[in-house]
Order: sequence, then C-alpha cells, then structure tokens
Amino acid sequence: MIKKRVCLLILDGFGEGEENISNPSRFTKLPNLNYFRKYYPFCLLSASGISVGLPYDQPGNCELGHLTMGTGVVYYQNYPRINLALERGELSRNEKLLKIFQHCRHFQSRLHLVGLLSESVSKTDINHLDALLDLANQQNLSRVYLHLFTDGLDSPPKSALNLIQKLQEKIREKKYPAKIASLCGRFYALDETQDYLFKTQKVFLLIVEGKGLKVTDPIAFLKEKYQQPNFNDSLLEPIFLEDDGFVKDNDALLFFHFENKSIFQLANAFLNPDFKEFKRPSRKNLLIASLTRYLNLDYPVIFEEQKILTNLTRVLAENKLKQLKLTDVSKENILKYYFNGFITEEHPGEIYKIFPAFELPQEKLIQQTKEFFDALTLTLQEGDFDFILANLPTFDIVGHQGDFQLAIYFLEKVDEFLGQIYKILIKTNYVLLITSDHGNIEKMVNPQTGQKDTFHNLSPVPFYLIAEERKKEKTKEELAFYNKKILGSLVDIAPTILEIFNLPSVREFEGKSLLRYF
Repeated sequence: MIKKRVCLLILDGFGEGEENISNPSRFTKLPNLNYFRKYYPFCLLSASGISVGLPYDQPGNCELGHLTMGTGVVYYQNYPRINLALERGELSRNEKLLKIFQHCRHFQSRLHLVGLLSESVSKTDINHLDALLDLANQQNLSRVYLHLFTDGLDSPPKSALNLIQKLQEKIREKKYPAKIASLCGRFYALDETQDYLFKTQKVFLLIVEGKGLKVTDPIAFLKEKYQQPNFNDSLLEPIFLEDDGFVKDNDALLFFHFENKSIFQLANAFLNPDFKEFKRPSRKNLLIASLTRYLNLDYPVIFEEQKILTNLTRVLAENKLKQLKLTDVSKENILKYYFNGFITEEHPGEIYKIFPAFELPQEKLIQQTKEFFDALTLTLQEGDFDFILANLPTFDIVGHQGDFQLAIYFLEKVDEFLGQIYKILIKTNYVLLITSDHGNIEKMVNPQTGQKDTFHNLSPVPFYLIAEERKKEKTKEELAFYNKKILGSLVDIAPTILEIFNLPSVREFEGKSLLRYF
C-alpha cells in the first residue's frame, strides 16, 4: 500500500466572493481552479464569526483561522463565549458565580458590580450586566450596588445619560435589588498609562470609601455637564450616589469586563496582595472576582481561559511523520504559534522554511510568489516530508490594497502557478488540500458605494481536495450545490487530514472529517 502524504496550501485572504462587481474573480480566467472545482472534491467552509470563535458578524483573521485549522477546536473569544453561555443557560449554573451569591447570603452582605457602561461591546456588554442582575434577583440577593464607568470613546461622547436612564428603567421594571452607587469617566477608571495616584486611586477610593462628589440626581447632573462644550462622558469626575453603596467588610465585588487590558490597573489595586502604588484601606473577608482573567493570581474567575490540549502538528509528530512548513517572515508566528495551538517549541520532525517578507511593488511580489511555488514544487518532487503546510501571503497583501486590477493580475498568476503544481502532484503520492484562513481579495469594492474595500470580510473560503483516486466530473447540479453550500468550517480540516493519513481522530478535536461529503 502506497503511503499517502498531504500538502495543505493556505491561500491567505482568498474567500469565495459574491456574484457582483465587488469580486475580481468574476473578471478573471482561472482555468486551473475551475478545473479542480469541476473534477475534484470541493466545498465551502465558514471562516468568520462564531465558527472561529468571534462574534457572529465579525470577519475572520489570520490568527484565529490558523488556530482553528491547526487545533481542530473553536477557540472562543471572551465576548462570544459569554454570549453562548447565556444562550445555553450556563451562567446560572456557573459554580464560581453561585459561590459569590452564596457568600453574600451567608454574610448578609452586598454585591458590587464594577465595569464600563457603554453602547459598544468592545469591553463590556450591557446584556451581560442585565444577566448578572437577573441572576442576583433569582438568587434572592437584597442589595446590589453598581459602580459604572461612563464611556464617551467607544460610545458617542454624550451617550451615558441615555444609557443610565434605560438602566434605571430596567431596574424598576424587573424589580432588580440594585442601585447605581457611583459613576466615573473611563479617563480615570480605565487608565492604561500607569497613573495610579491621580487616576486609579480616585476610582478605588470612590468604590471602597465613597470618596467623590456627592450627587443625588445623576440625570440632572449629567444634563448640566452636557451644557459644557468640551465635556465628554469619558471625563466625568468621580461621583457618589448612594450613602451606603461603598464596599464594606464581607462584601463581594465582581468586575464584569470581558476585555482584560483596560481594567488591569483597577483590578490590580483590588486583587494584588503585593500592591504598592498607593495605600489601600483595609476590608475584611472580601470576595473579589472577575468575569474573565485580568491577573495571573489565584482568585475566582467566572470564565477561565480556554485550554487547548493538543494540535494537528503534535498528533502527526507522535505518529513519526515528518513535517515541513513554508511561509514568509510576516506569517512565521501564525504557523509556529497559532497553528500549533499557542505552543512555541518545535515538535520532533517539524522543519520550517521561512522566506523574506512578501511585499509590493507588483514585480517584487510576483517574483516572491514564484519563488514560493518553486520551493513547494521541489519539495513535492523530493517527497521527503509526510505533511507540508504552506501559507501563501500574496492574496492577503493584494486584498488590503483595494486595487481591483492588481487583484485580477495576481489571481491569474497564482492560478497559473497552481497549474504547475498540479502537473507535479499527479506524479506523486501527495494529496493537495487548498483552502484559506479568511476572506479578503474576493471583495475589492463596496458594491453599494463603489469605494475600495481593503478589509477582511465574512466570506466563506473554498476547500479543494485534489487526489487522483477521487477524481470525478461533477454534474451541473452537483457543481451548483457545492458552489453554494457551506458544508463545514475550518475546524474540520485537521480531522480531514488525519483521515487521509488513516489515523484516528483525537477526542479533543471538535471538527469532523470533510471526506464524508465526497
């Protein structure tokens, strides 16, 4: 039996475009890719949004695309991970969160919720705050105090007033046991300049001792502030609203940021036992927790970091398969770190060939692309490696330029190089898989405005499986089906490769082999 080998070619930034003027592929001749599509297994894979661990409407990227392909798991970012937990009802069963509520009931103490109040969902989500308030109500907590930071940067500059009014209305309607205890602009609360004394200390003392401008009506106060021409929500001075709303002995405090950088200084002041930036007032038996991890300390974290237990490279190495990985220096970390599931050390039998950084102008980039395919061709001919992973950066570079004619040129040239690879491939025992990590070059124009589109997008990506024993001409109906139907996602690539090698899939892989469709 001939030993099968696999070459995974990732055409970085090559999605399946729409059938309109935004897509340069509609104005090109791609005889080889069209031939592959007609005669070999082909389908579309999702490479954006929740399928790679991002929010539903967020385009994919190189890092998460390769991470998903290389590990066979979806590594959910904090925001969609929490949203999924809410959808599945998992938050109400979270043991660490339940312990916070138990602490408050046992000591007849109060819960303090701390975080940014924003229209944006870049750091917090008001829906997460609402869910926490609802759970606190279900758990029969009687006193919940909110310490909120006004935004003005990720949100419109004077949007806090409307947000606070809506929050107060929701508290009244749902009869939450909650009151807004303090407000402060993110200029102070989310400082990232190490200004602990002037900024972080003010917010800390506002929450712990109630030290701030005493205000009884935050709505009237903000309306007056909004009359000042240069006022921005982010600059709101620390104000205190509830006489009994500061942190006392036996209380519990929960930071509800899912983003962990901007909140670090304030969280550091609360959590770090060796904190020395300013003197902190003493509080006994405080339970302090956060929605996601901010510091590498031992404290309750509601959503701990997701652990990746294995990856495709490791599985192949454990089976004594030799591996070669090719790309340019700009994508080196993508293959070494992300594809391997955040593991930096090389595996046995794993070798890298790293080219100088691919870059424009056109003449230089086409020469570099040719050298890449020449190296790949030679590697296939020699047949020394069981698994080849090759990432071609060309399409992503061109896609970010927004140059329609340049895109047409490189699409045709890469198709030509693929034809050369194919001639070599059919004489070897390699199976060639062609796919991408995210969309980019297939949408160069906004069809509504006619303006350049230089960003990643939500396009699915193609998946070609080129092996002579699987060659079979598709009918028109079959072509129409596979050209439109998304049959899987990037998470399915690693299990597919294992099946080609006749290796069992591993328990940790969430994806399923795509061979079941062909």
